[in-house]
Amino acid sequence: MKKITVLVAMLSFFAFSTKAQMFDFTNNLTDFTIGVNIGVVGYDFNGGNIDMTYNGFGSGVSMSILGVYLDFIYQSPEHKWGNKITPDVYYDHTALTINTGYKIPVFSWLNVIPVIGYSNETEGWTDCSTINIDYDSQSVYHDYDRVTIANHFNYGVGLSVKPFDFLEIGGMCTAHAVYGNISLNLFNLKN
Repeated sequence: MKKITVLVAMLSFFAFSTKAQMFDFTNNLTDFTIGVNIGVVGYDFNGGNIDMTYNGFGSGVSMSILGVYLDFIYQSPEHKWGNKITPDVYYDHTALTINTGYKIPVFSWLNVIPVIGYSNETEGWTDCSTINIDYDSQSVYHDYDRVTIANHFNYGVGLSVKPFDFLEIGGMCTAHAVYGNISLNLFNLKN
């Protein structure tokens, strides 16, 4: 407890020594970011217990306009992407999370982002005896047949830091995903 008190005191001295105005929402007037998310999606944090049955690596996108934040992260079935035809059928799962929130500018370089949203996990089978071609991305994939789906209300908080006016680096921790993101502020990119 003593270490936490000392840490909070040191951060407070640092914050007030920067002479930055705290909670200046005019910082959101120049906010127009687009970015990518990478992290773990599909676990279930339920009352202190973590169910990691469906978790896996996912990727997605994020954007914010005037402080309103939106993001998406998805984990595809492990065996779906492949170019070999075999008689194998694999048990697979997917997970996705869609969130929205609002950036609260603690300082001009630091935002706290509370989010709410939707999350789901599916269970199913990947049939490697089938093959399909996605002509847009020039990729080959197998059929994934979903058997069950679990839907959840998602909630959490994120933090983003602006090392430069045009760049934001952040992280999100929600009830069903933990991921980082990197975004470009298109409004400040031209400056």
